[in-house]
Amino acid sequence: MASAVPGLSNLPSLLLIMYRASASSFYSINNSGNMFLYNDCLWLVDQLQQTMQAPAQGPENPFTSSKRLIRFDDDMAALEAFGKRSYGKEMESQRTILKDLLDGAQGFANCTESPFSQECDLAVASIIDRIRDIHKQWRGALSHSALLQSVGSLLGTVIDKIIIDIEDMSDISEPESQRLTAYCKQVIALEDLFLPQELPTGEAETVPLTAVYAPGWFKFQYLSEVLDSSLVDIKYLWTDGGLRLEYEVEEMVDLIEALFADSEHRRRAIGEIRRASG
Repeated sequence: MASAVPGLSNLPSLLLIMYRASASSFYSINNSGNMFLYNDCLWLVDQLQQTMQAPAQGPENPFTSSKRLIRFDDDMAALEAFGKRSYGKEMESQRTILKDLLDGAQGFANCTESPFSQECDLAVASIIDRIRDIHKQWRGALSHSALLQSVGSLLGTVIDKIIIDIEDMSDISEPESQRLTAYCKQVIALEDLFLPQELPTGEAETVPLTAVYAPGWFKFQYLSEVLDSSLVDIKYLWTDGGLRLEYEVEEMVDLIEALFADSEHRRRAIGEIRRASG
């Protein structure tokens, strides 16, 4: 057996090369193929690692003997990189789709006037449906933590764009503010996708982990509150709440100036916010 090892030692690497070469055609038949491929690559890497770390089963075992005649370091690195490329490709594709869907809102300008209001409604409904569909599709391909991390990253892309679009609005009327608040609340309802995995007792924690996995989640929640708040409420959120942990001073000033008409009351509120930030 030992004399045959030099000739056979390349077979595992060749098999893994064949796997990578044929993977794209095989996994493409499934809508979540890239994520299944990513998951399977990580599983293979783990199995190879376990094989290399297993205790020796006999003096002539080429995989586990102290001589380590066959190692999989290069194969493991290639598999891991291959899986990560597949994962990255899928994530980038989904981000592009979500951004394109949200572009249909045209920055939420004139979101209370027809036909723009219908376009905004459709854009928000489409991204919500898309994220829920992605969660459903990937649930069978990824571990629970990887699923939340992946969907959270996509949700972070969405809320980041919504925040930017709303902050770019120089004037927000009261009806527009109410409409934008409603859109934010629809997106916030996606937090039911981020519930922790069931505990061994069969019970699950009821507090969503959205803020852990979706970048900018607290900032987005505060935006929803600001859009629906009075100047007094906003000042309170800034001085005694966590609003200033998520927003820069001038960022908040711009929002206030967009939401409220120029007045002595608005000027005092802005002055207090600036002073509170020291």
